[in-house]
Amino acid sequence: MTDLLAVDNLSVRFGDCAVVRDVSLAMRRERVGIVGESGAGKSMLGRAIMGLLPSAATMTGSVAIDGAPFAPAMRGGTVALILQDPRFSLNPAMTIGDQIAEVLRRHRGMSGRAARREAVAGLDAVRIRDPEQVYGKYPHQLSGGMGQRAMIAMMLAPNPALLIADEPTSALDASVAGGVLALLDDEVTKRGMGILFISHDLDLVANFCDRVLVMKDGAIVEALPARDLPNARHPYTRQLLAARLRLEA
Repeated sequence: MTDLLAVDNLSVRFGDCAVVRDVSLAMRRERVGIVGESGAGKSMLGRAIMGLLPSAATMTGSVAIDGAPFAPAMRGGTVALILQDPRFSLNPAMTIGDQIAEVLRRHRGMSGRAARREAVAGLDAVRIRDPEQVYGKYPHQLSGGMGQRAMIAMMLAPNPALLIADEPTSALDASVAGGVLALLDDEVTKRGMGILFISHDLDLVANFCDRVLVMKDGAIVEALPARDLPNARHPYTRQLLAARLRLEA
């Protein structure tokens, strides 16, 4: 069976500074978590897979989606990216509905009327109350949790095979984050997608993902099943586990 995502010896450099170093990974339609401290290279790896690196960056290595070399035409349709904070990711000058409808027109070739119907249905699918009303709202008029749900609806609209979620709950309160994670879990399962989940929350990744990749200084230093994360052997992973806040302490 062809891997959904295959990354081979991928490196990203800014001048003499390597921020991602010789990363190779393969995943199928599963949940794979990438963990590590801030600056470990997690988000840069996600952007490199999407072909969204800044012009100053130099990338070597290769990325393939479903057996085909990555091409910009895959972005948004075959592989989609959910960013951390919808306040800075959604277009402030367009309504939520128009942004989702634009995705549907571009990637699924829908007419304006059909795109509107599908966009409303997409907002309803991510459990937004009164989706017709939210369709006409601007991003600043939504709460953080509702904005992130709208972002998820937009990324799911083209039915991508692979979803990259870069800290999708870090800007949300714990109770709201739980609802967003449950939503992602349902949608990934229902659609049979693969998800690359980037986070520095080890407990969250251990509970949400099938496998975990641990990054340090731009490289993957350990890979293991999520259920085995508490028994990780690499010293860096052990340090991350020891640094977790524990209520009983």
